Formats: sequence, structure tokens, C-alpha cells
Amino acid sequence: MRLIIFILTISTVTLISSTNLNISNSCNCSELFNQDCLSVQSNCDWNSQTKQCQEIECSKIELSNHCVQSSKRCYWLNKQCNDFISCETIPGKSQQECIDANIYCPASNGINCLAIEYQQKCEKIKDPETCNDYYSPDGKCMWNGINCIILQSCTQLWSNKTKSCLQRGCYFDQLSYSCLDMKCSKHQLEFECQFGVPTIGPYLNNIIPCKWDSINRVCQNGKPDEYTIDQCYSHTARTYHWSSSIFNKGQCIACYGYILSIIIIIGLSITIII
Repeated sequence: MRLIIFILTISTVTLISSTNLNISNSCNCSELFNQDCLSVQSNCDWNSQTKQCQEIECSKIELSNHCVQSSKRCYWLNKQCNDFISCETIPGKSQQECIDANIYCPASNGINCLAIEYQQKCEKIKDPETCNDYYSPDGKCMWNGINCIILQSCTQLWSNKTKSCLQRGCYFDQLSYSCLDMKCSKHQLEFECQFGVPTIGPYLNNIIPCKWDSINRVCQNGKPDEYTIDQCYSHTARTYHWSSSIFNKGQCIACYGYILSIIIIIGLSITIII
């Protein structure tokens, strides 16, 4: 039994310390205290009477990126944020159009968007044009001349056969004349650094947190448990929040959705072991 507890403890720590941020585990407004609730990153409003953080109506969200960040309840279409009903009610001719409307609708039948379970795996795609730049559940796809495969590194995009470099998750390095994986140090400004670094996959679980070094004025890899009260929510793609309403107390903790998923995994592990 002690061995089981030890294994589960190590597994939990590994999950919580995962390098990438999963934006599907974004905080609900009800989890936030006033400092995070009033952040420019949130789509929430602080009720001073009830002392609770509440959701802003979708129709009152004016920016597309804020609307898409609230994909659990909203979607963006025709320069407006609308109440989400289902993926099928959102028009979208391509995967990118659908993702731009709602991140949980990353598939299309050519007319309307489809739910995440309809997202294709790379190996199932037979058309090179569909394959290249397609986002599968496991990450970006690429055509290697024969099959559609999962892109393991941005360097695969720059070869004798193909010379391309994705704008998201990759960058072109002039010195080595190659396409490389994006990294925190490529951010030159503190404002950019707070948004982290997008990677080529897996889908949604693809943001590397970054932190600005104010002394050396460089952007470097960050760890959520090291963030301050001002950095916790804004630097973690809204997947962590500060644990206390008191400014000089508390810590940066994962949102409830992420913790719940860990509990479910641990519960399943115990069931399997028993």
C-alpha cells in the first residue's frame, strides 16, 4: 500500500509540474479572488456586494481572443461574441475557421464546425493539402512525401524537399538557416513574455510558461509555483490563480478543472491497481 501511495504521489507531482499549460483547464470565474477577477486577461466581473467573481455575458466581450478564451460558453463569429450552443451551429469551412470561433470545435465538415472528437489523427489523413498545418489531437501534422505524420520538431519543416516554417510554435533562425521550435528567449519584450510560448502540440496542451528576468531583461522559462500574485493568472494562460484574497499571502495554484482531472486519473489508477 505504501508503494502505491508513493507511486501516485510521484505521478501527481509530475502532472502538476508538467512543462506545458493546457488551456482547456482555464479557471472558472468562481475560482478567482478580486485581483485575478479584475485582471485584463479575465472575462469576469467582481461583485462587491457578494464578494464573488462572476462571468461577463458573452455579448459583452468585445475582443475575439477574450471570447475564444471563454470557449466553454462563448464563440466568436462576425466580429461578435455569442452564446455557445453547439459546434454544429457554428459555420466554418476549415479547421482554422472553426478554431478561431471556438477552440473546442477544431473540426469541420466543410460547412459547419464539429466537436473535438471529430478531430482527425494525422495517420488517418491521406490528402497532403489537408495534412500540412492540420492540428490533430496529438499535435501538428505534416506530409513527409508518403504519409501524414505528427510533427515532432519544427526542424522537420525545413529540408531539401520542403522549406517552410510555421508562424505559431516555430521561428526561422537566420544564423542556422533553419526552422526551430519557439522558445521563451525569443520574446524581446516583457509584455510578450507573459503570454508564454506556443508549441506544435499536443492540441490545447501546448503553451510553455515564461517569466521575465527584470535584472538581465530577458524572457526565460517559468514555473507557475514561482509566480507572484501579479504573474500567476496572467502568465499561465488563465490556468492558475492566486489562492488568497490577501495580497501578502497565498500561492499560485492550478485551477479546479486541472486538479479534478488529476483526482480522476489517480482514482482510475487505484481502481486498476486494486
